[in-house]
Amino acid sequence: MSRLGTLDISAAPDAVEVWKNLAEVCPDAWFWHTWANMEFNSVAAQGNEAKNLSFFVLLDGQPVGLVPLLVERTEIGHSFSGRDAAYYGGPLPWPAFLAGLPDFETIEDYAFRELERRARGSGAGRIRVRLAPPQPLDSEQPRLARAISVHGYLDSSYTSHSFRVQPDSMANVRERYRRYVKKFMPRYELSIKDGEAVTPGLEESYFHLHIKDAGGQFRNRESYRFQANLAREHEAFYVTATRRNDGIVAGMLLVSVSKNAAYDNSVAVDPNFQDDYVSHLLKWTAIETLLTRGVKTYELGQKALPPTPASIPSPKNYGISHFKDGWSNGEVKTVVAAEKFLDTGFLNAVMAARTDAMKTYFSLK
Repeated sequence: MSRLGTLDISAAPDAVEVWKNLAEVCPDAWFWHTWANMEFNSVAAQGNEAKNLSFFVLLDGQPVGLVPLLVERTEIGHSFSGRDAAYYGGPLPWPAFLAGLPDFETIEDYAFRELERRARGSGAGRIRVRLAPPQPLDSEQPRLARAISVHGYLDSSYTSHSFRVQPDSMANVRERYRRYVKKFMPRYELSIKDGEAVTPGLEESYFHLHIKDAGGQFRNRESYRFQANLAREHEAFYVTATRRNDGIVAGMLLVSVSKNAAYDNSVAVDPNFQDDYVSHLLKWTAIETLLTRGVKTYELGQKALPPTPASIPSPKNYGISHFKDGWSNGEVKTVVAAEKFLDTGFLNAVMAARTDAMKTYFSLK
């Protein structure tokens, strides 16, 4: 086997260019892996004391893979504070590699060992990773099986609303949603913004809308600039709904697009305009745009399934999932994910939180 090594992004003078090139050509790298998305997650998690420990995998001195790694502080329950290897509260992107590498399993095993070593060294009590390529790969289940059998991970895969974008996609939208669009669309100007059209004013509009929608500011202002950079760099686009009679921006949706596959990234709607079903207008326009651009698939996010000991969705979760299903028309995909606990205290805190959730579910004291 040729010599394997690693290189921290902080030690590579051309890290940005090399990372961007690898993210573009690695078949298992999607929008999750891009440099702009890594920067956004790192900045958004600064309030959680995030450290960016991402690195390249080298084969005979040449970069052949990228391993995103952020370690951030997290709170679990009412009393536990620990550090998590995660992307702003979500799973890390799975290590991604060039196609056709010799002895691929050995290279990926090396990457996982390095990922765990660095996470442990930064005090992480858990690692979570998500294997979500832009288009399905035959290697997804074998790679998950190896992460479990060789590296001691647990399977935490989940079901996500996702559908093929094709000419009949609009006709497959829930009939009630199509009525809402027909009724309320004339009141609004819907526009698509990316590249140079993403102005500081547009960024500021989304910042204020997001605070209004969420009921408060829960991440730093700078993170909104880095989020807007996704669209500035043509890795996403904003859909903006502006009321025609007074020019008020009522809602905005950010859709990530990479390698002909789209993901519902972030949305904000002014609560004063909820009765006009602005979210529906934004989603409808997004799908029309994806059709025009020849995008093949659109993933909307996790589906709320019946309760299990590991996951008990809230009524809100089910409501959001029902909304997404109205657009995906029942189509779903399995997203491969895995997690590993590195610390007993972290594991105990997670299990205690799950126990508390089950007590509430069963109305136990």
